Amino acid sequence: MKKFLRFIPAGSIILGVTTFLSYGAGLFRDRIFATTFGASRALDAYNAAFLLPDLLFNILIASGIAAAFVPILTELLKSDNKRATEYINTMMTGAMGVMVLMAGAIMLFANTISVWVAPGFQPHDQLLVAQLLRYLALSPIIFGVSNTLGAILVAKRKFLYYGLSPVLYNFGIIVGTVFLVPHFGMVGVALGTIIGALLHLLVRLIDVIRSGFKLKLSFHPSTPEFRKTISLMIPKMFGHPVELATFWAFTIIASRLEPGSVAIMSFARNFESVPVSLIGITVATTTFPLLAQAITNHSLEQFKKILKMSFWIILGGSVAAAGIIFLIREPLIRLVFSGGAFNQASIVRTALALGIFTLAIPTESLVQLMARAFYATKNTAIPVVFSIIGFAISTSTALYLVPQLDIVALPFAFFLASAVELLLLLVFMPWRLRNIAKEVSYSSGPHFDKL
Repeated sequence: MKKFLRFIPAGSIILGVTTFLSYGAGLFRDRIFATTFGASRALDAYNAAFLLPDLLFNILIASGIAAAFVPILTELLKSDNKRATEYINTMMTGAMGVMVLMAGAIMLFANTISVWVAPGFQPHDQLLVAQLLRYLALSPIIFGVSNTLGAILVAKRKFLYYGLSPVLYNFGIIVGTVFLVPHFGMVGVALGTIIGALLHLLVRLIDVIRSGFKLKLSFHPSTPEFRKTISLMIPKMFGHPVELATFWAFTIIASRLEPGSVAIMSFARNFESVPVSLIGITVATTTFPLLAQAITNHSLEQFKKILKMSFWIILGGSVAAAGIIFLIREPLIRLVFSGGAFNQASIVRTALALGIFTLAIPTESLVQLMARAFYATKNTAIPVVFSIIGFAISTSTALYLVPQLDIVALPFAFFLASAVELLLLLVFMPWRLRNIAKEVSYSSGPHFDKL
C-alpha cells in the first residue's frame, strides 16, 4: 500500500475525497431537481440561464487563474512574499471589478440574452430564463474572488478547504430547492445558487487568512507579474471557455428537441463528470504545482517523471470507471432519479446519453492533465488552439448527427472532440519540452546540466 501511495501526487487523496463528497452532494441535488421538476422546460430554463454568466466568467477570469496564476505565484512565493501578496490582491480586485461590470450588462440585457441561449423555447419560457439570469449574474462576482483564493491554496498545496468549497456550493443549491422553491418557484433555485457561491467563497477565505495572507482591495496593473498574467491569459481566453461554449451549442441544439432534452443532457453529463473530476481533475490539479515547480527548478527529468506517473494513474482509473458506469448506467439513473416527476421515458433517454458519454471519461480526464502540463511550462497557446479545434469538431458533428441520432449525437460529438484534442496534446508535448531545453541551455551557458 505504501508503495502505491508514493506514486500519487501529494494532496490527491484529500482532494479526491472532497471531490467525491461534492459529487455526492451534486447527485443528491440532481435527484431533488428530477423529482421536483422532472425533465421539464422549467429545469431546461435554469440550465440555459447558467450558460452566459458561466461563459463570461471563464473567459474573463478563470482563464488567467487556471493558466497563469499558479506558476507565477509559485515563483513569487519562493522569492518575494511582499510582491506575492500584492499580486494576489491585484488579481482578486481585478477579478471582482470585471465581473461586477459583466453582471450589470447581463442584468440589463437579460431578455435579449435569453433568446440567444435558448432560441427553441417558447416566449414565456424565455422570460423565465431572463428572470433567472438576473439572479445568476451575481454568482460570477463571488466566484471571481473565490477562484483567486482557490489558486492561492493550490499554489500552497493546501487542498482540504479548497476541495470542501464545491460541497458547500451544492449544499446551498439544495437548500434553495427544498426550502425556497415552495415560496419563490424556480427563482428559489437561483437564490440557493447564490447562497452556495457565498459558502464556496467563505470556506476558502478562512483557509487563506489562516495561511497568513493579508487580503485587501488594491490594484497594481503596472507590475510585471500582472502584465505576464495578461499575456498568458489572452490566448487562454479563447480556450478555457470552450467546454462551456460547446455545451451552449449543445443547449441550442437540444432546445429544438422534445421538452426536457436540455435537462437530460445536463443530468447525463453530470454523471460522466464525476469520475472525470474524481480521477482526472483531482490528479491533474495536485500535479499542476509539482510540474510548475519542476520547471521553475529547471528539472526537465522530474517534470517528465511526474507527468508520466500521473498519466498512467489517470488512464487506469478512468478506463475502469468508464466501464463500470457503462454497465450500470440505467440502474444508476433509476436509483438516483426515479420517483416524483421523472418518468420511465426520461430514465431511458438519460441512460442512453450517459452510455455514450462514458466514452469521453478517459479522454477528457487525460486532456485535463495534458493541458495543465502545458500551463506549467507557461504555454497557453497550444492547448487553446487544440481546444478550439475540438469545439469545431464537436459542434459540426452534433449538427450533422442530431437528425439521425437525436440526443445521442451530443455526447458522441463531445467524445470525438476530446479524443482528437488529447491526441494533439500528446503529439506536441515532446516538441514543447525540447524547446524548453533549448531556451534554458541558451540562457544558462554550456555548464548548465540540470536538464
